[in-house]
Order: sequence, then C-alpha cells, then structure tokens
Amino acid sequence: MLFNLRGALDSIFVKVLLGLLIAAFAIWGIGPGMLAGSTRTVAKVGDTDVSTQVFANAVQRQARQLQQQFGGQMSTEEIIKLMNLDYQVLNQMVSDAAIAEHMRDMGLRATEVQLAKEIRTFEAFQAPDGSFSPEMMERALQSAGFSKSELYSDLRRGIARNQLMGSMGARTLLPRALAEELYVWQAERRRAAMINFSASDITNIAEPTTEELQAYYDASKATYMTPERRSYRYIMLTPAQFTDKVELIEDDITAAYESRRDEFVKPETRNLLQVSFPTEAEALAFISNVEGGTDFATAGAETTAFTKEEIALGANSYDDVSTGFDSDAAEAVFALEDGAMTAPIEGIAGWSVFKVDGITPGSTVSIDDARAEIETTLREEQAVDLMFDYLPELEDAIAEDGALTPVANKLDLSLATVTGIDAQGKNAAGEQVVTQQNEYTVMQEAFRLETGIEPIVKDIDPRDNTKGIYLVELSEVQEPTQQNFEDVSSTVRAAWTAEESQRRAGEIAEEAKTRLIAGEDAETVADELGGTSFDAKNVSRTAEGTSGLSQNIRRLIFDLPIGEVDAERAADGNGYVVVRVDSVSAGEPASNRAAVDALYDQLVEQFQAELFQEYQAYLLDLYEPEVHRNIVEQLFRSQAER
Repeated sequence: MLFNLRGALDSIFVKVLLGLLIAAFAIWGIGPGMLAGSTRTVAKVGDTDVSTQVFANAVQRQARQLQQQFGGQMSTEEIIKLMNLDYQVLNQMVSDAAIAEHMRDMGLRATEVQLAKEIRTFEAFQAPDGSFSPEMMERALQSAGFSKSELYSDLRRGIARNQLMGSMGARTLLPRALAEELYVWQAERRRAAMINFSASDITNIAEPTTEELQAYYDASKATYMTPERRSYRYIMLTPAQFTDKVELIEDDITAAYESRRDEFVKPETRNLLQVSFPTEAEALAFISNVEGGTDFATAGAETTAFTKEEIALGANSYDDVSTGFDSDAAEAVFALEDGAMTAPIEGIAGWSVFKVDGITPGSTVSIDDARAEIETTLREEQAVDLMFDYLPELEDAIAEDGALTPVANKLDLSLATVTGIDAQGKNAAGEQVVTQQNEYTVMQEAFRLETGIEPIVKDIDPRDNTKGIYLVELSEVQEPTQQNFEDVSSTVRAAWTAEESQRRAGEIAEEAKTRLIAGEDAETVADELGGTSFDAKNVSRTAEGTSGLSQNIRRLIFDLPIGEVDAERAADGNGYVVVRVDSVSAGEPASNRAAVDALYDQLVEQFQAELFQEYQAYLLDLYEPEVHRNIVEQLFRSQAER
C-alpha cells in the first residue's frame, strides 16, 4: 500500500490538489480540531481514550459480520441504523475503557510472555503440525479486518481482565451445595390423578326464560355496545405507481448486468478435499496410501491433525482456490478429472494434497436472457427515486390546501374513502372491508387520529421508507351505542348458556373433589360424573417436549401435598380439572453429578455476569466518561438524521 501511495503522490493531479489544500490552510488556518483534539477520540474515561478510528473500525467490522449472517440482504449502513450498532459498540468500548482505567490504577497488566502464550493458542494461527505460523496469523487477521496492534491491545486487555475477574472469585462465593439444593427442587417429579370436566360437553342445561335472559342482559349491558366506527379518506403513494414512468436506456441495462455478473455468470466449481503435511515425503506416503484403496478423508484424519469435516472444503471456484492457496494450486486442481488427486503442492502451510470430489460446470446467462429480470429490477429501483422526487410537490399541495380532496383533484391522485368500520376493519354488517397490510396500516393510524387534524406524510413501513407513503384524514367518528336486547338476544342466549355450563362444570368438579378425598377411584368417579380421567406420570415443574399440561394445572400439581385434592379452571376456560397428587420424587444430586455440575456452572456464570454488571456500573460512576456523541453522529448518521 505504501508503494501505491508513493506512486500516487507523483501524479500531477495530486500535486495540484495538495497545492490548493496548502493554500487554503495558509489563508484560513488549520483549526485545532482538524488534526488533533476531540476528533481523535470518540470518548475518554479517566486517562484512557477510546480512539475514533478504532471505534469506527469496530462498528464496521461488526456490521460486516452481521451482514454475512443476514445473507447480504442489507447494507452495513442499514444494519448500523436498524440495530443502533454504533451506540452498542460505543457503550461496550466505554465500559472496556473504564475497566482498563481501573486495571491501570491497580497495576494490572499482561506481560509479553503471557501475550505470546495467548497468541499461540489460536488455531487460526497454527500450521497443520500445530506450530505457530506468522504467515497464517497475517492471513487470518487480514480476513477478519483486524490489525496486529488491535489484536495485541485486545489480548492484553483480555488477559488483564481475566486476572481481575478471577480475583472476584465467583466460585468461592457460591457453594456447590446451593446447586445441589436447587437440583433437588428443580428435578422433582410428581404423579397425579386427573379428571377433566368440559363445560362444552354438558348439554342438559334447561332453556332460559325470557326474564332470565333479560336479567342477564341488564347485568352486563356494557358487553353489548356497538364498536366505535370511523370513516376516513387517504392518499397512498407506492413505487409501483411510478414504474410506468421509468425510462430505461441500454447503458443502464448493461451497467446493471455487469454489476450483477456474479449472479449471471457462474464459474465452474469443484468439491475439494485437502490435507497438508510438514514434508513432501509424508505427502507422497499419504498419496500412496490412498491409491492403495484407503479413503482420502479417513486417511487424512488418521495421519494429520485435520478432522474429516476440516478436510472437506466444499465447492470452490478457480478464484477461490487461487485466493485461499495460490495460483499453482488452482492450476493443478482444475486440471484434474473428477475423483483424481494432485501431486504434493508446496505452500506456506507445508505440502498440500487435493482431491476433486465432484465437478459442477459453470453457467452463463446472457444479457439478452437476463434483460427482462434486469429491466424489472431497474424499474422498481428507479420508481422509488421518482416517488421521492414527487413528494415535495405533494407536501407543498398539502401545505397549501390542508385537506386531501382538493390535493387529490389538483394532482390527479386517487383518493380512497373508507366508511363506518370498526377497529378490526369490519363494517356494520360484519364484512371485512380492510384486507391488505397497507390498508391495515392506514386504518391503525385513522383510529389514532382526531377529527380536524391536517394530514401529514407517513411511511407505510417505518423501517423501510422505500415501500411508500400515505396521508390519512379522519372524517367521522361514530361513538359506541347500547344495542337493544331484541337485537342481541341470540348472542345473550349463547353467553348465558356458556356461563351456565361453566357453572355446572364447577359443581360437578366440587362433587368429584369430595369423592376423591373420600378415597374413591378416579376412573370410577370420572365415568359416573361424565368426565375424562387420566394419570399424569413423571410431571416436571416446567413443560418438556410435547407435554399437554397447561401451566396453571402444572402449578397446581406442584402446590398440593401428597394425597390432597383440588380443582382449577381449565386453561382454555372450558370447564375444570380436578387433581390429586399421588406421589413425589425429589431430584437426587448424588446420582446426577453431571447435571448438578452443569447447573452449578450456570449459577456461577449468572452470578459472574451480575457481579460484572455491578462492577461496570460502579466504574462508570467512578470515572464519569466523557463521550463525544457528535462524532458518532457525524460518522454514522446522515445530516437529516442529525
């Protein structure tokens, strides 16, 4: 890179540009914040600085990692804004700086010997024989976007932090007996006899009289109100309304094809197996072994430190091999037939042997064959730009007229009208009027508005303003009104019958409880009272697998002592469940040491995390960080967002 920079400085253009800059500095002067001061640090904790450059690199690095996890569907800029990644990273770095400051005050630091030892433990920095490889380290750091100084700094902080956290001694503060006691409670299992009485199965409910229904209606009149209904108008603009106005030229199509060449032109790929040896002789011996009939991956796993999974490299193109290894390896690999092996190839990791385990031919979609798809994509992209270009005209019209009807007439826009719907998008006849997601978004806004409010531009999707905008204007609100008994008599009858069935199920459950307490068999009681009995075996405190027990019934089983009986309303509100606890088996720590150990490790980890959070809060209060949020805004926020 230095050679490239040195060469660039020799160009006349750069010399002229530098001359202009020097002249500008001579006239206007160089401000104190341009080359030094606050622009170099995004935060300061005591005497510890958080470098602006290191912060920016960390944000971009994490954004790229997340971009890969999301399959490249979002840009790094979108990820940073959506997840507030810049402030997440900043908060973490400020916290790290506070810890570093405290460690400095206490004299904690990592020695060079500790640093070297830690570096040698990284598998990515090791050659196939397990020895440390400076070349492998350089390659791994370059791939991860890390510099050596960043690595060394992070490792030193990590080593010192481990010393610090080790001194807090979470394991000495938490006795293992605590995990054993918790395991006894947590691993407890119970067996219970259960009878379910469903209200919906009770059909011998007497028909209610008109007087009973009237009384039921009078007691619950608030239940039988009409819903609030609203009427509103709205204008909606989406990119789809502008696609017909997009004018494409051939240069646009060609440029789009070239930018997506990787999508349309697929190179030949080969599934590869690869192992490396310290010497050529060992590589040749391996080849002889495979040619004698031994499986390549099996032989490689037996004679090297590679596992079978590491030996299988998957599908690789010529460029993949050339980049990951070198051009000689790529030439050798792509000269092979399917199933063949290369001779030993010397590289920085030793002597490698490759085998081709399948070939996928390359393919090419010509620009003519891709034209329809490219044109569709370009129209969609440019339609978004046309929509944004149109918005100022729409906003000016709203500012001038203040209402949607004259705006729609002036700009020849479609004005949608929705009349008398409830909050579920249904009209008075119960028909679903609002059916599309965009319409539902507008309806939600209409139910938040008050009449007389001037419409404003809203994004259809606040997370993605490219999906379009809308303006909604509330025209009428119909307040809820009391429905007459005659109009809702059938609904009242159904509600009365359901409540009566539930009450009757409760009475039967009480009778079942009495009989179970008296010692009767649960199955007999269920048969005679019209319930369903079943034996719940090995019930745990928390749901496991496909357990059919609801949480309230499970809670009841664990609340009752052995032999006691009680009932609980069914989780779905349909009847009651009667429970008798028949046996209790406590957890046995002595026979489940591995489970207790895992629980203890979990408790220690949780305690350590809570302790660390308290420690961080203490340090931030102690050192009172100075954070330059304006720098963060300048780095990762647009002018409009600021």
